Amino acid sequence: MRIAILLLILSITTSCFGADFEKYFPHLIKSEGVLFTVTQYDRGGATKFGVTLSTYKMWCNSNLITIAEKPCDKDGNGKLNANDLRITTIDDVKPIYRKIYWDLVKADRIQNQAIAEIIVDMAINCGTGYRNQHIKAIQKFAGVKADGRIGEKTIAAINNSEPSKLYNYIFKYRKGFYQRLGQGSQRKFVRGWLNRIHNLKKIHQNEKLI
Repeated sequence: MRIAILLLILSITTSCFGADFEKYFPHLIKSEGVLFTVTQYDRGGATKFGVTLSTYKMWCNSNLITIAEKPCDKDGNGKLNANDLRITTIDDVKPIYRKIYWDLVKADRIQNQAIAEIIVDMAINCGTGYRNQHIKAIQKFAGVKADGRIGEKTIAAINNSEPSKLYNYIFKYRKGFYQRLGQGSQRKFVRGWLNRIHNLKKIHQNEKLI
């Protein structure tokens, strides 16, 4: 009897937990890759593990970084440049993704793992958009004020939404965004962007998250 009660309490408690960054990070790295690249016409410029040099510098100069996560000046020449990014490790970039992106959308508070991942992945790959347009689009679908800020009401609305419907909405929204963005010199990247969300969806389907 006691065991049954403990199992019931554990199941109720577990269902209240939010999404887990540790589960998402391997999915992210699978999308981003591990190589240091400088691709012509890629607006991100020098990149490693999907982290651009500008993001790396922003991280290194922010108050988010801890003593344990320093130094950013990997080659010790007193400057932050592409070479520092080139020799960063996967452990170096992990807190960048967690603190700048995962925590930004309060993903720990989102109950469905797949929903949390596709929203965080959008923040990473699409940016915030003009005046936080991507978050506003999700808010409109979820039926809350579209102010571009993720607060208590937005988190509650996300958690109260039917996961498959919300997921499919975000998926289609991202496809449309990529197709609009992929003009001119950026057209060459459209296929990769679309493959990214299709591959992420396959992962979520295989893991029975949606």
